Amino acid sequence: MRTYVGRGVGAYFLNDLFLAENYVYVASRWISPEYAEKLVDIAREGVEVRVLTSDDTEASHQEALEVFRKSLKPKRKLFGLLIDKSWKPPNLELRIIKRAYLHVKLYVFDDKAAVTGSANFTVQGMWNNIEHVVIFDKPEEVKQIKKDFLRLWRLYYEAKETVSEVYSLEDVAKAIGKTVKELLGMFRKLREKI
Repeated sequence: MRTYVGRGVGAYFLNDLFLAENYVYVASRWISPEYAEKLVDIAREGVEVRVLTSDDTEASHQEALEVFRKSLKPKRKLFGLLIDKSWKPPNLELRIIKRAYLHVKLYVFDDKAAVTGSANFTVQGMWNNIEHVVIFDKPEEVKQIKKDFLRLWRLYYEAKETVSEVYSLEDVAKAIGKTVKELLGMFRKLREKI
């Protein structure tokens, strides 16, 4: 376990998070659009990405939500009738929680590290604000925090009053006329190419 206090806490883990090969789990009330784009990019490479975030109305965060929403809808052509074959579905699931219910900041990736603390998944939080984060990198610690994230993932979904929007792999598969199993097979092939 390592701790960091001050500005620039993102220097201690963001690069590794964005280079994840298997999964990235993010829980943060606010997300910057550029970080949303990066998550979508790695999800398009087949990395499993799960995001818990809020429905906060702050403009930059709303831009990030729009990045996620657009990425999960197939691009269409010919008056919206045909799916553009160049569109790659991202391996991304998104749960947007009503802002009054989400305060957690938690990042887990590839069973290599788990990060918790005060920093939101924003440029401001990672680089400019004075923040405190704890980075766990021992396998048993990462495993426990991953379990915690998955429990939060489930709890927010089960507590229907907390949920604003949900985008699942079932939604993406349905939009492109595939089963979830076929979609997961596509993601596996993408990861094998990397």
